[in-house]
Amino acid sequence: MKSVYFLQIRPCLFCVAFIICSCIEPFRPELNNRDTVNQLVVEGMITDEKGPFKIRITKSGPVDKLYSPEPITGADVMIYDNKGNSWQLTDNQNGWYETEDKDLKGIPGNIYTLKITDGEGNSFESTPELMQEVPDIDSVYCEEVTHPRFDNGVTVEENWLNILLDTHDPSGSTKYWFWRFEETWEIRMLNYVHVLHGSRDSPDKYYSKEYVNIDPEKEVCWVTMPSASVLVKSTANSMESSIKGYLIQPLGPGQDKLYIRYSILIKQYSLSRELYHYWDELKKLNEDAGGIYNTLPAPVYGNIQSVEGSKKVLGYFSASSVKTKRIFIKSNEHQINTVSPYENCLYLTDPNPYIYYRWVYFTTIANTDIKLWVYDDAFCTDCRAYGTNVKPDFW
Repeated sequence: MKSVYFLQIRPCLFCVAFIICSCIEPFRPELNNRDTVNQLVVEGMITDEKGPFKIRITKSGPVDKLYSPEPITGADVMIYDNKGNSWQLTDNQNGWYETEDKDLKGIPGNIYTLKITDGEGNSFESTPELMQEVPDIDSVYCEEVTHPRFDNGVTVEENWLNILLDTHDPSGSTKYWFWRFEETWEIRMLNYVHVLHGSRDSPDKYYSKEYVNIDPEKEVCWVTMPSASVLVKSTANSMESSIKGYLIQPLGPGQDKLYIRYSILIKQYSLSRELYHYWDELKKLNEDAGGIYNTLPAPVYGNIQSVEGSKKVLGYFSASSVKTKRIFIKSNEHQINTVSPYENCLYLTDPNPYIYYRWVYFTTIANTDIKLWVYDDAFCTDCRAYGTNVKPDFW
């Protein structure tokens, strides 16, 4: 049994705390012109998978305002290789530029360069990037671990599932590694649901759980999400180009991903030393954000420069071969406390007539003609509001 200790604070400490708190003034950092100037943001990676080659070009916003990336249209975008080939990328009017050939593949060993001319005539160019062959992923596996959580002063151990990766390069040529992943999981509408009988304001209202009839097209779906993490690793200072137990994705309790069946597809790439440092700096900024004693956020510039002038460009252009590995995890293969995404849905038999147009029809209670409704919430009536009912080819 763990002991809990209480710290007794003497009255004089309250005085000190009051004096300190009363002396705090708001911190308002000075912003220079570069902090509020819109800058070109470029994102692009070409691989030896089927194309097309795609580049995204947007404009950054000021640091003191919330904004959505503004797509850049009307730019001239070209990719060149060291064999004399070139590809024109077409503007899709949404910030994305891509080649007309949808099956285009990069070739390991070739060197690729991106060139951009914006609508104002400014030219930008990436450093030449070698498409290096990357080795296969040795294995992807999961491991259950426990993490402490503090709940009302009591420590509770929770089960988590870590998705881990092992890989190595027997040739030793790959020194800088980069990963992305894509998660897919199955969801299913519940056929035994929470129901409120009577109107919300009725003194005779009561709750029950009821079996319901569900339209098959709305019942089972799959959700697919790309990774948002920065996953990089260097083996440049290691005697062996080997990685063991690299954490790709932790999955915790209270999520719906592992509730029925889950799959993760991991893609492995190689990076140049310069691009590795670019991604590593971004990773540090993401991990360190929020503390008052942390490094202040600053622009992280990649491998694209202005051909003329001093205009700065954010982002990157890279080329790499890619190797993939997918695993599946069923609900009976772990001990994680998962939940259905529809567990908190509440259905009503009597919608408020004054705001009837905001109510969404769900279905009827099984073996009855009693209709069930939810208020302004398509999520609780159709799984297609969360995912797609088109079963993935790999499922």
